[in-house]
Amino acid sequence: MPTKLSQPSEALSISDILNALEINCGAVPEEPDIYVVIPGNNGPRWLVPAVSRGAASVLNAWRPYSVSGQVKWLAIRIAARAGILQLFRSVSSVAISRTGLLRWFERCGIPSRRGEIVVLVGSPYLNRKLIVFLLDDAHRIAAVLKVGLTAAGGASVLHEAEVLSKLEGHSWAPKVLSVHPDLRAAAQEYVHGFMPDRGFRPDYMNLLCQLPRSGSSRNLANLAAAMANTLSPFRAELDKIAPDILNRSLSCLDLDIAVPTILVHGDFTPWNIRITPESGCVLVDWEWADFDGLPGYDLFRFQFINDRIFGSKEGGSPVLRARSIGTEYLRRMDLDAALLPRLAIAYQLDQLGTDFNYRSPEDTVYILRQLATIVDSP
Repeated sequence: MPTKLSQPSEALSISDILNALEINCGAVPEEPDIYVVIPGNNGPRWLVPAVSRGAASVLNAWRPYSVSGQVKWLAIRIAARAGILQLFRSVSSVAISRTGLLRWFERCGIPSRRGEIVVLVGSPYLNRKLIVFLLDDAHRIAAVLKVGLTAAGGASVLHEAEVLSKLEGHSWAPKVLSVHPDLRAAAQEYVHGFMPDRGFRPDYMNLLCQLPRSGSSRNLANLAAAMANTLSPFRAELDKIAPDILNRSLSCLDLDIAVPTILVHGDFTPWNIRITPESGCVLVDWEWADFDGLPGYDLFRFQFINDRIFGSKEGGSPVLRARSIGTEYLRRMDLDAALLPRLAIAYQLDQLGTDFNYRSPEDTVYILRQLATIVDSP
């Protein structure tokens, strides 16, 4: 499992993006296709064919968080469908070699005459990557290609490909199509399905309980010692925000208990789930998967991320206590229900240890508040 890195990286140019795709952007190509560049907050965000019947399907699957962002995105989607994106003042255009694009279709085993793609430029973190949607001649998304823009981004892409290779045959994971270590790239099948709302569905519980167990275990006391060591550089700062919460949290884990480990997706969220008529729930984006993770981590991720980002009161520690999903999960996993608060504490401490240097102060305060709710509950 690669280290999660969230520190911002440098802004990219169009040349950087095309060079990462091994497409020469110097001279005017012999077979140029005109692409529209939609900017984001840190440089180019999308590259979309100026005229395309298939690009709208990619853009329709994207959901900004904010209401204002959703309104703006609706206008972009309508313009893309009408083929008038280039009329927006904020966009620019670039000529891209069709020959260079077709080379990726050949590498990924996707038949194509046009070589049409849509590119999403990942968020500007150290593990930054390109997400490239390859459109077939029927104007449908045939595959998703990921290309690491940094060493950490490439490690994440190749780790996901390795995970998916091990999961081949499971209906709830996409199939790997091709892996290109020298290019820090890998392609996988595109999952055609709808993205559900933010509520926790019964199907999700079934999916979580299907994730394979590793056959190993982790001792809680040893885990507490490792977490104490990881968090020691931040102890003074954490105590200023929430006095003694770290010691109280670690003491809850200081027990000689072996917990069986399982496959953890690592980013089990509504936007990484697709509902399909053929396979039911399918999980995408396996870059943070861990075959030796603790049970409950994916359940906690779903609950806490909804609460933190949207403030929807759909998750967080109070909801875990008030609802039965946590105890039901442990029962179906043949684990003692008394482990629930301890596993939730371990999850939050792990989040602090992974993200403290790179998260905003609001995120750190949120995690500490959730820890206090769990640790200090009767």
